[in-house]
Amino acid sequence: ITIIYFNMKQYLKNIIVIFFVLFSFYYTDKVIEISKYNDTILVSINEYASSKDYECREGSINEYGIVLGLSGLKVDKNKSYSNMKGIGFKEELIEYKENKCILNKEDNIDKYIIKGNDYNKNISLVINITNTKYYKNMINVSNNKDVELNLLFNYNDLSNEIDNITNHSNILFKGKTNEELNSFIKILHNEIYCVKINDFDIKKICSKKKLNSINKVFEIQDNLLNNVKNNIKNGTIFFISENSKNLKELSTTINYIQSKGYKIVTINELLK
Repeated sequence: ITIIYFNMKQYLKNIIVIFFVLFSFYYTDKVIEISKYNDTILVSINEYASSKDYECREGSINEYGIVLGLSGLKVDKNKSYSNMKGIGFKEELIEYKENKCILNKEDNIDKYIIKGNDYNKNISLVINITNTKYYKNMINVSNNKDVELNLLFNYNDLSNEIDNITNHSNILFKGKTNEELNSFIKILHNEIYCVKINDFDIKKICSKKKLNSINKVFEIQDNLLNNVKNNIKNGTIFFISENSKNLKELSTTINYIQSKGYKIVTINELLK
């Protein structure tokens, strides 16, 4: 009986060993199969990235401030692979990460911006509000052409005119004190840009609020069309005085800009 029990025990032990050996072969085979499958996914991701990745196109800097760069975009291979593991390559599961330029607006709050990037054919028109007599008609002209203007206000004029303005996202700030800036922000509750219009270094107060500042190097007082013709480039911010002369030429100026293939965009779009 003892011999039979021993043989049965040994037999069961052998069966278990054989089972684990066979299972290990099966498991190893599956691991290899899955690895090959996942390697195929990784190869597909790498091939996709090679055609879609693009590097940052850097901006420039001069005595007046910075020209923003155009950020690049790269496939995030680790996140994309994690999304597709066990599923297979699917373009909709691709994730990207931004390839930031050195001259980006987030990391250069302490510098003035003078224009958008040189690579997109976009420009912005900013009306410098000085008397509040003409800007509404200027907006009407632009609206008829499906174009958005930006408006440069001080606090007092904005507080008086806010009910006449439908789009609050295209308003820029000019002023000299923290009190003016704080009151301006309370009215809008939006991300805004500050604008240097004279010798006052406005970025000193705006940078404390994490706001970017634009240097108004030049403003068009009259001869709007000719001035635009002579100065238009990718990324240009045209500051335009609020007056009757510029109102009369605004429509033909917009036509000219568009005829040259430029897109007139908001300041937020230009500097994003």
